[in-house]
Parts: sequence; C-alpha cells; structure tokens
Amino acid sequence: MSWMLQKLDVFLAGVVIAAAGIFASQSQIFAVQYIRHADVQLVEARAHLEDVQGGLRFRTMGDQVRGELEAEAKAQVAKLEGAGARVRDANFLIRPLVMYRQGEPSLIDATHRDFVPALPKSAGLIAFTILGMLIGFAIYEAIKLPLAVLAREPRRRKFRKRG
Repeated sequence: MSWMLQKLDVFLAGVVIAAAGIFASQSQIFAVQYIRHADVQLVEARAHLEDVQGGLRFRTMGDQVRGELEAEAKAQVAKLEGAGARVRDANFLIRPLVMYRQGEPSLIDATHRDFVPALPKSAGLIAFTILGMLIGFAIYEAIKLPLAVLAREPRRRKFRKRG
C-alpha cells in the first residue's frame, strides 16, 4: 500500500504544481489584457467627454443637463485612468494581485469574457511561471505535512530484556 500512496503523492504534487504554474502564467497575461481593455475604454471615454464638451448635439441641451453629462464623463475618464494606471504601474510580481484588489470590476468582467489564453514568451513571464510552480509546490508540501504526520503509524518501542 505504501507504493500506491507514494505514486498518489507524486501525481497530486504534479497536478498542484502544474495548476499553479498555469495560473501564474495566465494571471500575467490576463493583467496585460486588462490593461488593454482599460486603454480602449479610456479612449472611448475621452472621445465621449470631448463630444459632451464641444459636440453640436450637446450644445443644444440646457446648461444644467450638459453640466451633469460633462461631470459624469469626467468621472468616467478619471475612473478609467486610475484603473489602468494602478495596474500598469504595479510591480511585475504583484500586478495580478493589484488588478484584483484595486481594479475596476466592470473591466475585470469584460476581460474575463474576452480573455484569450496565451503561452508565456518573455523571460519575465517564464520566470513568473516557475515562481508560481515553486509556490504551488510549497503549498502542496505545507498541506501534505500535517496530513502525513496524522496518517503515520505510531512507532512501537522495543524493550530489551534484562537479564
């Protein structure tokens, strides 16, 4: 039975390490695609703001209505500028965490819908993938250690006869 448990241990370790590596590599690619989505939406928001400020259609509106629309457009531009900049300016190693903690939820959802997985091609992405695999291995070992201690059979003491 011990042979089977060893093989199961190796298999589970491989699955966890592979999953952690895939997650790490795709999280960086996801962050890049998030930044692209933010940039595209920022260009659209700026165009809308310029339209509100100088467009013929908006000039015919009342000053109060146009002022409210302009304030909304400015707020949208500021929100998108901040959402993209926070992730873009974050350290490479923590960029995915910054994106999920401080990113714009609507951008994250749009990126999830349009996400295209890709292979890591740069040295930085490959290093991040390997780091993710090492972290996955460490997590697996940390979870396995207490379980192995609980599953281990107690050692029997041998007593010598005095004689």
